[in-house]
Amino acid sequence: MKKRPQLINSRDKFDILSAAWVLACNDPISIMTYKGIKYRLNLPNNYDLESLVEERGELFRPKVPLRRLNEWKIEMQSHISKRPAWIRDLENETLQLKAIEELTVDDIFRSQFRTEKDAPPSSLSIIDWGLQHIERLRKGNLEAREEVIKRWQLWSVIILSITNIFVTVIVALLKK
Repeated sequence: MKKRPQLINSRDKFDILSAAWVLACNDPISIMTYKGIKYRLNLPNNYDLESLVEERGELFRPKVPLRRLNEWKIEMQSHISKRPAWIRDLENETLQLKAIEELTVDDIFRSQFRTEKDAPPSSLSIIDWGLQHIERLRKGNLEAREEVIKRWQLWSVIILSITNIFVTVIVALLKK
């Protein structure tokens, strides 16, 4: 595989989720591979994209029927243009064919709205719905984190106040 520089990953999971959603909706090939998305988004190989996709069943459908995977493998073996970029960028034909052969149903996911074979790209309204949904998830996550921070701040003030009262009482008793 061609060496690609690894970017410092400052993207949060919602950025990655949004990008995976757009790719799953727009790509000419409706079947997505986890390796392919990691490759295209320049994510580390150990990034847990699988869990991210599985958590969002309203957006993605993990796996594909074995019959459909086998049909896709046959297409990729006979037509280089049907191969994802991460496979085409492997050093030689032998490695490419090996990568195709090693694909399993667990390496694949799809958009919930592109489940049929050769499904066309999703409409802009579907893509927009998904992006708005992800933004609502991001906002809810941010609000939950802010709530935790506020709770910690409140408890810190309470503990500091009690400590201050305790110290004041001790100092007053010592002055007697």
